[in-house]
Amino acid sequence: MQFLIGGINVSTMNDIQLGYGTYGMRDVNVDNALSGIKDIGYDAIEITTADGWPTSPDKLTKSDRGVLRNKINHLGFPPPAVLTLLGLCQEGTLRGNLLSKFRDTCELARDLNWTDSASIVTATLGGGHPEWESGRDRIVEMLIELAEIARESHVVLAVEPHVGGALDTPEKANWLIKQTNHDTLRLNFDISHFHVQGMDMAHCAKLCLPYAAHIHIKDGYYDENGTLRFLLPGEGNLNLVEYLKVLASHKVMLPITVEVSGMIWKQPDYDPWEAVLKSYTALDRARKSTLNIT
Repeated sequence: MQFLIGGINVSTMNDIQLGYGTYGMRDVNVDNALSGIKDIGYDAIEITTADGWPTSPDKLTKSDRGVLRNKINHLGFPPPAVLTLLGLCQEGTLRGNLLSKFRDTCELARDLNWTDSASIVTATLGGGHPEWESGRDRIVEMLIELAEIARESHVVLAVEPHVGGALDTPEKANWLIKQTNHDTLRLNFDISHFHVQGMDMAHCAKLCLPYAAHIHIKDGYYDENGTLRFLLPGEGNLNLVEYLKVLASHKVMLPITVEVSGMIWKQPDYDPWEAVLKSYTALDRARKSTLNIT
């Protein structure tokens, strides 16, 4: 199927594009962040809209959104994907607030898009979700409810499988998308959540990439104490060249967007610009190797 996501035609794009998310740049001026990310060489941007970020829906007026949209466009980025930290499977008294905030997030994503293509909002199931075996049908219902809200704003919701959560394997992700069967519900493919579990990269890609509307990249491992440690791309043993070759083999060349984990950016010695540059250097080196560029 041929469709437009964020202004990029995924069926005909013939090179590998790199993106960067502002999740790890909460305290950096937005204008400076966007300009710096572009100057380093990134092709795409993801805007974090969580509470506490300067780009959350409640912080941006209609005028602010226009200025931000024009800035992103002027820099030559495609319309941005939007990352929200809303837990998609909150229930009970929390669900009403979730639905309201999700609607606001979708409206913001649309306000930052100057094209006719669908905007992307990405999130995980979050905490408080039902157990998979007993609650997967309820998860399907809740995601369809959100997908209907997304449709109102011409948005695609890209759900990210997450290690340690109910949705933690490519098999579950594949089942979920087939079961929901909704045109505004897709996946965010983040190989790190499968890599740390020792899963085969090609197998994960085969099950998830046909349904991917967004891609995150980071690295990670479990340490000797069994504690999960996320890393920047290139800092661990995830083979980036093989990873890019797998993506290329599926001809789904969405921007590969770096997501800097809170495990990294919450450290007292964290340097946001060092993370931007190190991630680009590692991915660009792998990209050139994949494309046989010397």
